[in-house]
This record gives sequence, C-alpha cells and structure tokens, in this order.
Amino acid sequence: MGFLLVTPPIQRTFTADDVASLDVRRWQLCTGWLDVVRKPAEAGKDWVLTLPFENSYANAFDVMCNTIASRYVSPSGVLCLYLKNIGDAAGPPQEIHDWVATVGKYVAMKDYLALSFALDYERQAGNPKNPQTQIGRLRTAAKPYGGAAATATHLAAAGRLAEQLMIFLNEMTCYKSADCVVAMPPSDPAKAYNLLRVLAAEVAKAWGREDLSASVVTAAVRSGLKNTPKARKLETLRGTIVVDPHAFEGRNVLLVDDLYQSGMSMNYCALLLLQAGAQKVYGLSCEKTCRNDGNLRDRQ
Repeated sequence: MGFLLVTPPIQRTFTADDVASLDVRRWQLCTGWLDVVRKPAEAGKDWVLTLPFENSYANAFDVMCNTIASRYVSPSGVLCLYLKNIGDAAGPPQEIHDWVATVGKYVAMKDYLALSFALDYERQAGNPKNPQTQIGRLRTAAKPYGGAAATATHLAAAGRLAEQLMIFLNEMTCYKSADCVVAMPPSDPAKAYNLLRVLAAEVAKAWGREDLSASVVTAAVRSGLKNTPKARKLETLRGTIVVDPHAFEGRNVLLVDDLYQSGMSMNYCALLLLQAGAQKVYGLSCEKTCRNDGNLRDRQ
C-alpha cells in the first residue's frame, strides 16, 4: 500500500467550533522578539531558534530553509527549532539569519490557516499610541470612507499596496505553492468600489496566478464583529459568505484581506474554502490591528 506524501506548508484541519473559539495571537519579531537565534548553553548541544508560536512560523521555516531541525513546543506555546549538524563555533548557516531577517519584518498570526501574515501593524510596533505605519497610511489612502466614491488617488494608493504585497510574496517563498488568489468578500457588496478585489486582481496578474475572487461572494451583508460578543461572532458570520462548490477542488488558495482584526472572518472564509475542496489556505493581510478584538477608531 502506498502513502500520500504531504509537503509543507501543512494545512491542519479545523472545525466551525474551532473558529468560534479562535483566540488569535500575533507577533512581529523585529519589534518584539529579538532573541531568536540562541547559542547552546554548553558544548555539544544544538543551536536553537525560539519563536513566539508554532503556527505560520513552523510552516514558513520548513519551506524556506534547508537546515535540518527538530521541533519542540513548550507548554506556553513557544516554538523551539533545534538546528542539527551545526558546529558550536561556526553557528547557524547564513540562510538561518536571512530567514529570521525576512520573516521578522512581517506580522505573523497564530490561527488556523496554513500560513497567516500581515505586511505590518496598523501602527508602529503594534502600539496604538504610535503613528501609523507606512502600510497603515497606504491602506487609509486606498479606501474611501463615508460612502465616498473612489478617486484616482485611491486607485494609486491601491496600486502601491499591491506592490507591497508582491514584495512580500517574492520574499516569503513559503507562499509560492498557492495557485490561485481570492479576495475576502466585502461585508457590503452594494459598495461600488472593492479595494480587495482590486488588490487580488493586481496580485494575481503580477504573480501569474488565477484570480478566483468571483467564486467567493457575499450572500448577506455582514455586520461588524467589533462589538459582537465572542460567543455570537460565528453566528453573525454564518450564511453571509458563499463559496462555489466546484471552483476550489485541490487548489492552494491565497486569501487576501486588507485589515486583520480578530481573524474570525478570514478563518471562517478559509473553512468554507477547505470544505469546498481546497487543500490549503494561506492568509495575507495588508495590516494587523494593534488589538485582536477589533479595529481602532483613532485613525489620523
């Protein structure tokens, strides 16, 4: 009897109950987790990479690095990667330092997607008291507010956001096995301008992937989840997104969002994609809010 070889990134199975109880964590190594590469405490022991959590980081390492490592997750959830066949004095190869520098620029999320990253926080270092990041300013400039129509200025900012997404995808080669792109469906499909459809179309064209955003649609207006109790968030989402049951069989999907808040909407959409036959779902957001339970109201 043969066996099926599953290559990373590994997509773990999850359920609607898992989505309902999602308690997302996020981290950006370069601003809050600087001590990643650790020298062995004594001769003969392994160099180790310590990372805030397993999700996203482990899959990114397995795809992007050739260095052999054994894995241990501590009771507190910290991921330890023990690097094998490395001399005490020589230290890790350059690819390890390059990987830490590349992955460390972006915000990793601990959720149920095979990979889940954002380009940056909404505000510098994830502190709501700090100024907006470059990505935060771009997203604000790319999205009309208050029912205003999109202008050439909005479209230009959207184009620059798409360029930043492509920089990420070219650097983060763990995403390369995605074979199609899907925009998160809008909360209100009546709006004439859909930033996410624009971003998905630009990325799909530049990356040479199929844009399947039209196969994931909004069936009913989704109300905001910010002030909805956690126990009711999934019920608020149910029935608001419909996935074409024939479009995603065997596909690896890049799911694009502009703003990652609690992660509930993106993980719910990913669940529907997997139920429709997708093999893996990779999440990519433009920015991550400083808090995990909703957006901030203090944009400048």
